[in-house]
Amino acid sequence: MSIAERGAQAIMPTYPPRALALVRGEGCWVWDDADHRYLDLVAGLAVVSLGHAHPAPARALLDQAARLGHVSNLYWSEPAVALAERLCALSGLDHVFFCNSGAEANEAAIKLARRHGREIGGAAKHELVCLEGSFHGRTLGALQATWAQPKKLPFEPLPGGFRHVPPNDAAALRAAVGPQTAAVLVEPIQGEGGVYVLDVEYLRLARDLCDEHDALLIFDEVQTGMGRCGTWFAFEQTGVMPDAIALAKGLASGLPIGALVARRLATGFQPGDHATTFGGSAPIAAAALATVDAIEQEGLVANAATIGAYLRQALAALPGVREVRGAGLLIAVELVDGDASQAATDLLERAVLVNAVSATALRICPPLCLSEQQAEAAVAALSAVLRARV
Repeated sequence: MSIAERGAQAIMPTYPPRALALVRGEGCWVWDDADHRYLDLVAGLAVVSLGHAHPAPARALLDQAARLGHVSNLYWSEPAVALAERLCALSGLDHVFFCNSGAEANEAAIKLARRHGREIGGAAKHELVCLEGSFHGRTLGALQATWAQPKKLPFEPLPGGFRHVPPNDAAALRAAVGPQTAAVLVEPIQGEGGVYVLDVEYLRLARDLCDEHDALLIFDEVQTGMGRCGTWFAFEQTGVMPDAIALAKGLASGLPIGALVARRLATGFQPGDHATTFGGSAPIAAAALATVDAIEQEGLVANAATIGAYLRQALAALPGVREVRGAGLLIAVELVDGDASQAATDLLERAVLVNAVSATALRICPPLCLSEQQAEAAVAALSAVLRARV
């Protein structure tokens, strides 16, 4: 039996049919079980920041696991402390809660907001204002913060206390934020929603409203963080300082980790308020720290900015492309004919992997080490696909 046949029998069908069974990778390349090579512009959904099979996190994971494995949060470990210090230094925030995924980081953010709100305004100050088009994860709290109604319906009733407003609608945001608001939770670039960039003026307004009403401004940087957008964090490009950011995806270049990084709040978490068994596990934290080091040493933040700018300009010039959105190496390509799923299939046949982030748009979120030559190959492949349609 093939990998695909075995997987269909043994793994719950919570994902659409999978196009390939991948068996190895190197940098921006992956190979399937028939030894066909593909240019990977998906990167595990913006996760494999260093590229496949990068030695730095693999070596750090192995070395740390051979020295000291998981010890839980009953004890300190050097890798977790060092990683927390590094994230604080990079972000300008003050302290870190480690978990295992982006959804968990957003769950922690929701709980922090409500803990903070209760201390300031009592039980009534518990509401989170979120955005239409948002995606924050699939656990129950993060799912309720998410906008997409079809994702919610099978699991109702979901927790209350969440309000959604249209992105970049200043009047709607002003009307939604008030004394009852514990936090405003936004993605500076809505990744799963179609790679839509929020206006800087809108984010500034969110900051002002949160300050006025003693609410937290929380940025979900699960997809936009760790160099993906051409700066360490997308908020750096806005001039707006959040009270907390949620991280995951590219933080350990393929290994499971999440983090909530926050300013030191007088009414923040207290011992016993929140916990997780595996968060900050020494081997995973060591791999994440090695990932951060490699991103810095290899100049991958600047590479994401440079190659991303080239891609956005080159893709926007292609006949058949209506619009290109994003920042750095988080890009959406809106198609004139609107059939993104077929375009992704056509690109697969040309050995280029992308995903349809919406019915009408392709998402490009490759490893941050994507070269200019590989970017040119990607543009040429999409150009050929669009020409063939005409």
